[in-house]
Amino acid sequence: MKSLTVAWTLLGWLSVLCYLVAAGFVLWALWKPRKSLPTLTQHFFLAAALCHLLYFGEGALTKWLKLDTPEAVSVVLGLLVSGASFVQWRRHGTEAYLGFLLPLSAILLAFGIIERPTQLSPELRRDILLIHVAFMMLGYLMLTLSFGSSVVHLLTLWALKRKRNLSVLDRLPPLETTEQLTGKLVLIGLPILALGMIIGIVWAKVEGRSALSDPKVFLSFITGGIFAAYLYARFIRRWEAPALHWLISVGFAFLLVTFLVVRHTLAVR
Repeated sequence: MKSLTVAWTLLGWLSVLCYLVAAGFVLWALWKPRKSLPTLTQHFFLAAALCHLLYFGEGALTKWLKLDTPEAVSVVLGLLVSGASFVQWRRHGTEAYLGFLLPLSAILLAFGIIERPTQLSPELRRDILLIHVAFMMLGYLMLTLSFGSSVVHLLTLWALKRKRNLSVLDRLPPLETTEQLTGKLVLIGLPILALGMIIGIVWAKVEGRSALSDPKVFLSFITGGIFAAYLYARFIRRWEAPALHWLISVGFAFLLVTFLVVRHTLAVR
């Protein structure tokens, strides 16, 4: 049994490695735009996604990876991020998203592998908790994708400012595309995240606990506030694009720290 556990863990780490190699190929092609993107990029990505899916499937079937725990959410979120970036690449021919989103998939999966399984209190109501987790995960996904789009936008601005070779711009989407995509993703993701937070607060109330005493909840409010500030600055104040996209980066940094570093105190034994 222990040998099987080691084998599945190695499969997860193999997925992390393949994600990073695929992202490395993309970033190298962006840095050296005259070089074509190696065909191995797709092979490494597919290998990473397959190993990732198998790792999650085994964990879900054997029930050591529970779908309402942070480590399970991290594994699923990483898989969704990689899938969305791949679809963006194949549909629009823009591989730049892979270079910045696949490392995030690797980080999320690595967190799921190394994090000790969360022990939830057995008396908790799992139905409301699962709804809360589903909304939070979908909100995280949209905001993570908005970060990827924002980074690509900043890269395009940098390439134009530095008067980089035109061939690098051929690999990057137009500024208008990333500007609109970032705004749409935040407009979708922020309300979903807010709804997930509200459901979580209601769930805590039902359980007779105070959500505001949880540091993860407090930082989630700050994260949501930063993304709300982005919407206000873009649609009301009409800030310049670079400042807007740097604000997205700050918001995502808070999101990542909130999710990966700060631990819940509400549901844990």
